[in-house]
Amino acid sequence: MSASVVNVWGDLDPRNRAYPEAPEPDETWELRDGGTAWVYRVPGRSAIERPVILSDGFSSLPSSKNELYFGLEGDGSPDYKFISALHESGHDLVLIGYEDRTRSIIDNASVLTEAIFTAISRQEGSAPLTVGGFSMGGLIARYALANLERQKMDHRTALYVSFDTPHRGAWLPVGIQKLIPFLLGDSRMLGLVSSPAAKQMLRWHTSTVQGEPDVHQDRKDFLSQLDRLGGWPRIPRLIGVANGDGQGTGNGIKPGEVALSAEGDLSGTELYTQPSGRGALVADLAKTGTDPIRIHTDTIPELDGAPGGTLNNFDLVAQLLSALGAPSTAHYPSTCFVPSGSAVDIADFDLSTPEANPFADLGKLPAEQSGLDDFLFARKSGAHTSMTPELGAWIVGQLPS
Repeated sequence: MSASVVNVWGDLDPRNRAYPEAPEPDETWELRDGGTAWVYRVPGRSAIERPVILSDGFSSLPSSKNELYFGLEGDGSPDYKFISALHESGHDLVLIGYEDRTRSIIDNASVLTEAIFTAISRQEGSAPLTVGGFSMGGLIARYALANLERQKMDHRTALYVSFDTPHRGAWLPVGIQKLIPFLLGDSRMLGLVSSPAAKQMLRWHTSTVQGEPDVHQDRKDFLSQLDRLGGWPRIPRLIGVANGDGQGTGNGIKPGEVALSAEGDLSGTELYTQPSGRGALVADLAKTGTDPIRIHTDTIPELDGAPGGTLNNFDLVAQLLSALGAPSTAHYPSTCFVPSGSAVDIADFDLSTPEANPFADLGKLPAEQSGLDDFLFARKSGAHTSMTPELGAWIVGQLPS
């Protein structure tokens, strides 16, 4: 499997591996307000001519050129060399990284906006641009382009691309969200889950032990501002891909199973895969010297096994707890993170509307329900933002000539 482009937990993963050193970019643009562009031109060119500008997404650390490059080009056993394919098709790559990947989507959209106009100013010729992003980066690009159009500014973009982007929200298990403040208190992990970007991206959010998870006000405000911009840019063609399948198959994880168990001072702590229905048990939280707490939800469907791009959240949390002295086991290391219907903006996955069903056969839904003009699902659900031959080749085939 190729490396995931977006390592959401950053160095919170105790096993976080060092990527090889990426080739030196042909150009590096230091962007105001906390961003960097790494430019890889078609070999032999002295200037960019047909730029593809791709935004990084959410994580705890500043963007890594090495992580982005090898997530796209492979790091030893590549599924698909996306950068090479771009160059062979005559397109230059501009990777956009951020100093703070937990900032508001709107704040980092201003960084991407500067990168777009820098590319236009440095471009040789007048070929149209392609602009998009991975995971939350697709939301950053969506907002930036729509905002430019609202201001009647020419972004010269012919194609927008989103790669497993949570257009209708992302899923982080409630048990994990509750465990963090209960066991870790004021920690870096709590800061990550409570960051502006996490509040805007997650469909259900909580940063306290008590209380029912719900849509955070920051998400409501972001969606409201996006709506004021028309929801989507209207000038470019809009395409997207999902790392999840579209047939409703899912990843095979059953609801109500023990997903993580801890020992030592945390003995009795267990997190469960999400069941549906009222009073669904999602976590037993325990630690020496405190009363145990049972966590239930009332309105959340069976999302851990749903079709979608997966993230190894339970595995990362188990590794972190073990590193802190509480041996822990992830019985289900990876679960759904971006449901397929969210990644291509065709269906909600909550229970707010009667027809919402994360296990629906999305191929039977009218394509007009999506804000995208065209999209592609993976054959089967796999790692979030993983660059596969089917998805990568399809994107390259859509690029403007």
